[in-house]
Amino acid sequence: MTIRKRKELMWGIIFVSPWIIGLALFYFYPMATSLYYSFTRYTVIRPPKWIGLMNYKWLLTDNLFWTSVKNTFYFMIIGVPLTQMIALVVAYMFYQVKDNKVLSSLKVFYLFPVLVPGVILAIVWDLMLNSQYGVFNFFLRLLGINGPNWLESTFWSKPSIILVGIWYIGMSMIIYVAALNDVPKELYEVADIDGATWLTKLSKITIPMVSPAVLFNVITGMISIIQLFDLPYILTSGGPSHSSYTWAMQIYDNAFTYMNMGYASASAWLMFIVTLALTILVFVISKKKIYYGGEG
Repeated sequence: MTIRKRKELMWGIIFVSPWIIGLALFYFYPMATSLYYSFTRYTVIRPPKWIGLMNYKWLLTDNLFWTSVKNTFYFMIIGVPLTQMIALVVAYMFYQVKDNKVLSSLKVFYLFPVLVPGVILAIVWDLMLNSQYGVFNFFLRLLGINGPNWLESTFWSKPSIILVGIWYIGMSMIIYVAALNDVPKELYEVADIDGATWLTKLSKITIPMVSPAVLFNVITGMISIIQLFDLPYILTSGGPSHSSYTWAMQIYDNAFTYMNMGYASASAWLMFIVTLALTILVFVISKKKIYYGGEG
């Protein structure tokens, strides 16, 4: 290696070293430490004591842990498809009116919830869903309907949180709009010549061509829902009767309320394994359904 190459290599290492140090300090070290703590009894006050797989065994017999997992999967199974369908429909509407600058500018409206901190948005929705003076029940009363106790009911607490989550479709919608703009116009022109209906064009051209964007949004949405914390924590505190208690809240409570770091670390690693397994499963299932540009 010449002296010039060595200098370039040295300066390259110097410039990327802040990122490498940050990655090691704030990602790899906490992950390795949490993996070690998951095999220990650690209450912060006393040094960790090695107990092997006991934290994992206790988790599997913990009813509250299973309640949090079931609630999280409820949010994921219903929330992710519903959110993505609405985002795709809204994106398709904007795609159809892209020549109208006034209507296209309304896309910014859907990005507002993404820009507003989740805590503030949750407080606003807490007021809107209030059973006595909330906006939703006010309009229902005008129609002669007694609105439910949205956030105080074990039945309605989870649908209410999903309803609030739908307001975060902004980023997914923008990705769908970008994907729709990349669909070759020639395909639609050929379909028009063949007399294809709008439903045929939607199912045979539009959806296959935007399928990579759908896959990306579904996976990122699924990961976000598994880690869902802020909305149920602020809106319902996990209640009533743990009906909206999520997996992330279970980890938080054990780590910072009960100071049981080992137990919380074991739960966090189980969440990581489940998330990784679900991501791989989605990739395998969708392997033959996703069209990437350049394929035959």
